[in-house]
Amino acid sequence: MAVVCFRGVSFGFVTPPLLDRVDISVERGERIGLLGRNGAGKSTLMRLVAGELKADAGMIERQAGTRIARLEQKFP
Repeated sequence: MAVVCFRGVSFGFVTPPLLDRVDISVERGERIGLLGRNGAGKSTLMRLVAGELKADAGMIERQAGTRIARLEQKFP
């Protein structure tokens, strides 16, 4: 079973959306890296994974007991 799974996820602050019907799954033991230009949506994607943001459409599933941690770009 996937640790995190996106099914048909869409999200955006404005048009065009950052994510448009995205399907992603991350299995236990997999490692991923996010690369992209500033403003491309890397931090937004991580906030969706962590549950800090809700998708506009689709489902985000997290395996029970999964802990997700991330490093903020800006410190208080």
